[in-house]
Amino acid sequence: MALSLIAPPVLTPVDLDQLRAHLRLEEGEDDEYLQRCLDTAVVHYDGDDGELGRALIAQTWRETFTTVPPAGGSVMLSLLPVASVSKVEVLNPADAWEEVPGSAVELFEADDRFHVSSAIWPRAGRQRETLRIEYVAGYGVAASAVPLPICQAILLFAAHLYKCREPVVFSGAPVEVPLSIGRLVANYKVWWR
Repeated sequence: MALSLIAPPVLTPVDLDQLRAHLRLEEGEDDEYLQRCLDTAVVHYDGDDGELGRALIAQTWRETFTTVPPAGGSVMLSLLPVASVSKVEVLNPADAWEEVPGSAVELFEADDRFHVSSAIWPRAGRQRETLRIEYVAGYGVAASAVPLPICQAILLFAAHLYKCREPVVFSGAPVEVPLSIGRLVANYKVWWR
């Protein structure tokens, strides 16, 4: 199973103005470095490689699978939360991608995971990756859709990166990332990934 980002989000959960206000900086003051800190903080939490195992703002992903389930069977998607399924395709014995009709595809949630099932799955060939699913994952298209604790963690982490330009701070006891940031997102982590 492999994930590929098809369409990235069009905005971030926290913007530069919010970070600047949090740090009490004037507009234009160190904006390039500030933006880099913000981008790093967002990447740290968002998407397939992010710490949470979640998509934050709506983005389109393609996930490939090595097997096609039997009729009525389902596959479990890796990212959370899933808003919709765009396309389901099976690589048939003729080495051509065959689309499963949208009317036969069902997206459902069970045990805090999202699954895709179909009453009819086309016959798959013998290739290594025979099933691919494109889907939109994320809390929504607006930054306000992302849970506030996640936005606050991004804001705090970006501010921490801006203020502490070394990996470990040695004034007093050495400290890495403040524990409060980890606690803000603990409930949103996908632990089974």
